[in-house]
Amino acid sequence: MTTTADQMKIFDTLNSGPAVTVIDVRAGLLSPALASLRDIGFLDAARSGQITFAVFHILGPSIASLDEIAETAGFMGGAKYFLVKNFINDTQFFQWDQATYNSYFHRIKDATDLTIPKLNEMAYEQVEVSSVPFLKFVANKQINDDAANYSFVLRGYVRHWLANVWSEFDRIKLTDLVGAKSAKGEK
Repeated sequence: MTTTADQMKIFDTLNSGPAVTVIDVRAGLLSPALASLRDIGFLDAARSGQITFAVFHILGPSIASLDEIAETAGFMGGAKYFLVKNFINDTQFFQWDQATYNSYFHRIKDATDLTIPKLNEMAYEQVEVSSVPFLKFVANKQINDDAANYSFVLRGYVRHWLANVWSEFDRIKLTDLVGAKSAKGEK
């Protein structure tokens, strides 16, 4: 995303391609990616309402992860900014220490917290071993739609987890966000 040729492959198709483009940036590279978006005028287009820009900043429960919030703050004008608490274990993102919690989660005005709950470890591992999407696992199907023999209990954990994740998506009105421009025929 930092070379001109790659930027053209991604962003020159915005008005002709799908209504939603997802770019997954690995940990530690969000700020450089946002700087590239600034340099090509993408953030200005978002600020002026030409495009809808949403950042789902996946956070781990560590100070290093939370420090990335400050690095991204200057780029968030015109963006819908979601601080995604990814519960990979039983930590609490420092909620027990309100001063520390507030110094991170209230740093950017209008940022929205989004919580991805912890999935039972064994259920997650079984989905990984099965090499199928979560919905196929819950439906007890293999990748080719043949019947599978996944654990009823583990499928139940995944089903419950998915319901909680979708509830969070509903709470933040994700479908409204991704459909806002495309409903008008725009990208």
